[in-house]
Amino acid sequence: MKIVTVLALAVIVLSTLIGCGTATLQAKFTATPTGGRPPLDVQFTNKSTGNISSWEWDFGDNNTSTEQNPIHIYETPGNYTVSLTVKGPDGNDTEIKRDYIEVAHCPYLADFIIETMPGNCRVQSNSINCSGITTIQFTDKSTGNVTAWLWNFGDNNTSTEQNPSHTYTRNGNYTVTLTITTLECKDTLVKSDYINLTGCPT
Repeated sequence: MKIVTVLALAVIVLSTLIGCGTATLQAKFTATPTGGRPPLDVQFTNKSTGNISSWEWDFGDNNTSTEQNPIHIYETPGNYTVSLTVKGPDGNDTEIKRDYIEVAHCPYLADFIIETMPGNCRVQSNSINCSGITTIQFTDKSTGNVTAWLWNFGDNNTSTEQNPSHTYTRNGNYTVTLTITTLECKDTLVKSDYINLTGCPT
């Protein structure tokens, strides 16, 4: 009887020792929310296990983080694959969640035109070609209940007016961008090489 008892205790001790190894490194994470309209603030929460010394996040939109529980803002509609790589003394592990974050298009659209064309300008295809120093009056045609406007005129100048005017003074091709903000979301319109200026002193 004593021999059986001793053997049973030995089995218990041996099983316990075998189960006391280092916990396997495993990358895990969750996010809240996983969908919405831009700008979408997402809280990522690390759920990884094991002896971890670093976290490497890839948010799928060319942005990364090394924080343990980062917050990331998605500005552009689309589906984004997110990955988390954890590293420690015992190795590394990666979890990938494909199309995990879904950023929907804003139902309101940024739009603008030039209603009054300056006399020294002419329309050619999708561009405005002007000769000499030119002041352009931009007119907002965006939809929705817009609360803010941000214009980028392509020459390192910006405006937050709804219908700004801007003077171009140097030769070049200028891309004009308008970003609108509504109570629900943001939208951006980019008109590449929209203003083409020639005939100015260099």
